[in-house]
Amino acid sequence: MENRITNILRTLAKWILVLSSLFAMYTSGFGLLSALTQRSIHWILMSIPIFILYPMFKKRKRGITLMDGLLAAIAAVSGVYLALTWESNALRIEEPSLFETAMGILMILVVLEGTRRTMGPAMSIIAIVFLLYAFLGPYLPSTFRHKGFDVVSLVSFLYSTTEGIFSLPMGTSATYIIIFVLFGSFLTKSGAGQLFVDLAYSVTGKIKSGPAQTTILSNALMGIISGSPVANVVTTGSFAMPLLNRAGYPVVTGAALLAVAATGSMFTPPVMGAGAFMIADYLSVGYSEVVKAAIIPATLFYLSLVVYADIAAARSGLKGISKEEVPYWKTGLTKRGHLLVPIIALVIFIVVGWSAIKAAFWTTLLILALSWIRSETQMNFKKIISALEAGSRDNLVIAAACASAGIIVGVISSTGLGVKFSSLLIDLSGNIPFLALVLTMIAALILGMGLPPTAVYIILAALTVPSLIRMGIHPMAAHFFVFFFACIGAITPPVCLAAYAAAGLAKTDPWPTGWRAFRMGLVGYIVPFLFVANPVLLLAGKSVSETIQAVITAMIGVIALCFGVEGYFRKPLPILLRFLLVAGALGLMIPGTKTDLIGAGLLLLAAFYYRFVYKRGMEKSPLI
Repeated sequence: MENRITNILRTLAKWILVLSSLFAMYTSGFGLLSALTQRSIHWILMSIPIFILYPMFKKRKRGITLMDGLLAAIAAVSGVYLALTWESNALRIEEPSLFETAMGILMILVVLEGTRRTMGPAMSIIAIVFLLYAFLGPYLPSTFRHKGFDVVSLVSFLYSTTEGIFSLPMGTSATYIIIFVLFGSFLTKSGAGQLFVDLAYSVTGKIKSGPAQTTILSNALMGIISGSPVANVVTTGSFAMPLLNRAGYPVVTGAALLAVAATGSMFTPPVMGAGAFMIADYLSVGYSEVVKAAIIPATLFYLSLVVYADIAAARSGLKGISKEEVPYWKTGLTKRGHLLVPIIALVIFIVVGWSAIKAAFWTTLLILALSWIRSETQMNFKKIISALEAGSRDNLVIAAACASAGIIVGVISSTGLGVKFSSLLIDLSGNIPFLALVLTMIAALILGMGLPPTAVYIILAALTVPSLIRMGIHPMAAHFFVFFFACIGAITPPVCLAAYAAAGLAKTDPWPTGWRAFRMGLVGYIVPFLFVANPVLLLAGKSVSETIQAVITAMIGVIALCFGVEGYFRKPLPILLRFLLVAGALGLMIPGTKTDLIGAGLLLLAAFYYRFVYKRGMEKSPLI
């Protein structure tokens, strides 16, 4: 009997997920509802499956319990009540009713428990700390003191307005994120993922670092589908790790490369991590502006990986695979090439000024229509239902994160903590932008140990970005700085989830894998400081010549940095030469004519040393 009830509830969750996707498709194509209605319905359709599909305790082997069903029912009732009454309640003069307050309290509890189930305890604990801060304000030190809130007013603010649980993060989840996740889900079910792998392997397979380059390129392409580091590790790792192992790559190097390549998908256009859509909302700009800003940073990041992969292959004495083993690119295009059309169309629609939601809606329908061109990609009714279910299922964690983040953002705005924290950041940094950026980076990396990138970005966008902008930092650069480090947390030790996932696939030690990934992703820690110093790297400059100069010198600098950090160019390099390469690389990477000239001079000196000193037998010199 228990198993039967469990199966019925899981089937119910499946169809609720399908309904959620259909609701998102309809509103994306034919017009969004009012903010609270759209967001509350979205959360209802997300929260019920959370309590059915995610157990209260991970080690539990039993089916769905009475508590799971009760929480799902509470989520439904509190959500439906809000959707039906918010409009009339918005016009009231009197205090919220006892019933409405009870519904709000239950909603907050549901959000905290749903977040704990989907993401672990860290995010829920942080949200609880912020709730305590709202109540204990009068008793805190003067720096963080505020008047405090009673239960009724705080619950009403968090539950019944667009400033709390249903604030901007939930709005982004209910509109931008879910439709783009659906776009990726339809691409996956139609077979585009296999097309990306075949094309990447056919392009890079013959060179000595072919398997590694395939891993890099396929992850960059797979970012269009998922935009999640761990999801990309799992998806591409199933074919990438066997390729890397067969080619002879050291296991730790291969796993680290996979983790870093997957992390880069979070800021690789046109479809990036959820935070990218929030940047557009925060800055009130078109999503195309965010896509444009990400082009050069993502290019520099993946360029460094390409160089690292080649260095690793050369150091290990690897060679490309035989011609017979390389898939023929024409075969892949013949079978699935038509699936590239929706991706190209998505980019074109965004560039010409369509809203991101509208572009994603029509290109999702285009995937469905084009899939029928060939039997290999044809999406029948079963595949369509599967894609609809998978799209909303993949959005469950994001929705839970956005709901808890809404609690945090609501407390920040209602207590004035954002202003206080911004002032504190300015004071701690002595109003020096570089120190403020370093403190922000540290905060992002620490939060990233326990939270997903989206949650890290939301919290710091409220706490630190205003102060960075007040210091004169370009608004897009300030938001992208936080977003970049929120993503890079996936490969930052000691808790680096993407590296741990890759180590699990490779069956190797996660600790050395994490540190190796950190070294491979070093450019990702430098580039954010560069585009803050000069937003030309975000294509925010007005001079075309200045932009071209910055891009070319930065690319040369990235290549030189990789050789300097790894200490290898055809053969191991001495310390002095490595120092010259790293110093020259940093000079070239920092935008500006003076720094470019210094960097170029150091690299010329490094080339002279390599050609006329090192290659003539100075390897054993006391200087090295």
